[in-house]
Amino acid sequence: MIRLEFPGFSGTPQELREALRRGRISSRALPVLSIVEQALSQVPEDLRARSELLPILAELLVLKLSPERAFTPREEGEEAPLVRVLLDLSETVAFLEERLRRRARLLPVPPPPLPRPALRLPPKALAEAARPFRKAVLALGRERFGLMEAWARIKAFLRGRLPFHQLPLRTWEERAMGFAALLEAYRLGRVALEQEANFGPLWVEVARGGSGGLSEQGSGDPAAEAMDNGPEAFRGNLTKLAQ
Repeated sequence: MIRLEFPGFSGTPQELREALRRGRISSRALPVLSIVEQALSQVPEDLRARSELLPILAELLVLKLSPERAFTPREEGEEAPLVRVLLDLSETVAFLEERLRRRARLLPVPPPPLPRPALRLPPKALAEAARPFRKAVLALGRERFGLMEAWARIKAFLRGRLPFHQLPLRTWEERAMGFAALLEAYRLGRVALEQEANFGPLWVEVARGGSGGLSEQGSGDPAAEAMDNGPEAFRGNLTKLAQ
């Protein structure tokens, strides 16, 4: 509770206002500055308490500056316009404080989900349209690239002495089959292979007097002949290349 003290009075702001209205204290002897300082030093931080004190201090200030015009009611119970405005201000502050207190308890809520757009076609019609595609099976024939195809490509390209990586073999499958064809041709004496160091480039050269293809010797089926000789022929060729 706020207590105001000055010579001739000691009490609350409401008691001081009542004493001024009844004429027990002269408004001209009112120490307004001291009263305001005392009130502000005691007023709590609560917004409501400050809003209640504001009209009282304003009324005391009006009584000090113009006591003859502070209250000039035309009828009994009518207050001065300035005091009425201050009271309205106090009510407005109290209303805003109450609304702020209520809104502080509200929690943010996510907006409702947007409705999904309606399909132009019914689901049954879409299912009927997609049914033929679910039954379709795409069958692609596997590309065949064997020893004969690899050797035919190498033989047509081989002129002089070339490294293995320059042969017309694009994919890893073609390179593996081409290397197997070269080993078979080396076994048949059609090409000469040379590798100066481990992991170095493999040089390929047409053997002297060996201008024919793989099909010119053996059983007439070089692929079958290579399969009949099996790993022994490849192992022997690898041993020769490593020496």
